[in-house]
Amino acid sequence: MRTEAERLLKLYSETPGASGNEELVRKVFCQELQGHVFSADRTGCVLAAREEDPVEGPRVMLTAHMDEVGFMVQNITKTGFIEIVPLGGWWPHVVLAQGVTLMASRGRVIPGCVASIPPHQLGEGAAAKVMPLDKMSIDIGAESREQATEEFGVQLGDSIVPATKFQQLAHPDRYLGKAFDNRVGMALLTQSMRALAGEKLSNRLLGVATVQEEVGCRGAVTASALAKPDVALVLEGPPADDTPGMNRDDAQGALGAGVQIRIMDPRALSSRRLVEFVVAQAKAAGIAHQVTVRRGGGTDASSIHLHDQGVPSIVLGVPTRYIHSHHSILQITDCLEAMKLIDVLVRALDAEAVKGLTDFLEV
Repeated sequence: MRTEAERLLKLYSETPGASGNEELVRKVFCQELQGHVFSADRTGCVLAAREEDPVEGPRVMLTAHMDEVGFMVQNITKTGFIEIVPLGGWWPHVVLAQGVTLMASRGRVIPGCVASIPPHQLGEGAAAKVMPLDKMSIDIGAESREQATEEFGVQLGDSIVPATKFQQLAHPDRYLGKAFDNRVGMALLTQSMRALAGEKLSNRLLGVATVQEEVGCRGAVTASALAKPDVALVLEGPPADDTPGMNRDDAQGALGAGVQIRIMDPRALSSRRLVEFVVAQAKAAGIAHQVTVRRGGGTDASSIHLHDQGVPSIVLGVPTRYIHSHHSILQITDCLEAMKLIDVLVRALDAEAVKGLTDFLEV
């Protein structure tokens, strides 16, 4: 299980796919789940289903978003520099001088870096100020706008992602890479669907990969219309809070402490019954877990739980340090605990369990 988790995490992490340009990630997902029955909505979300599942069983949606935070080409200057707009939430502090990959419209992959001014040439007081994103540019080595567009094939609207290689750290369980938010979710989704292939379930398991989560959880709206779920397990790479600058005594997302079970964030309150069900299943199976209440952030659960008359939804996450930056760190043992919990929950969500989540009328 661990070897496969590492392989999928590396594969997904190193595949570029900013919001609105998830094509390559979608291709990986479909290739890895060959043998499933695929369908797609009109925004590019993909659903993988199993032919052997009972049609009449509850529809259990196992879902993760394909996109990563990145940038889009907003303008190309006369001297060939790329001006950008963000795709997703970026803190400008983490952007300057970082390596990037531009996915040109003609299929060319172009390396570059975010331009920065050396400290020797900064004016007095400038070093203490944060440069806004709309003042930043990307240098791809072009000498002019004409070279960037005509020779390199760069166009307005092309997407840009961090250029970061996946690698194991000195700690053998910890890995560094880009886009763990949410390629760890995609790895969990893929591995779980494959592990459950051929297993007899009492529900209809639907593996759903969504688009455009980082720009407002948009794909989850259309994906929910496609999947029509009765319950949803949202797989994520949420922010860890066990680093300097945070209160590590009260960490609810510590590396090595297991899968994170989210009760709420500002955009979604998890079904209380589903939270209790998930925590009880984790405890009974001896699965390492940590429960969290978040003051900020949001996930696809914000859209999914409001679909139709409502969908009991919960976020299961692998805590990840430094998300929404070029480099993130996670612990593979947390991925393995998440895998165990997903397996237990999918097997336990039969018709009676799912009905108990939404039966609010006392007889």
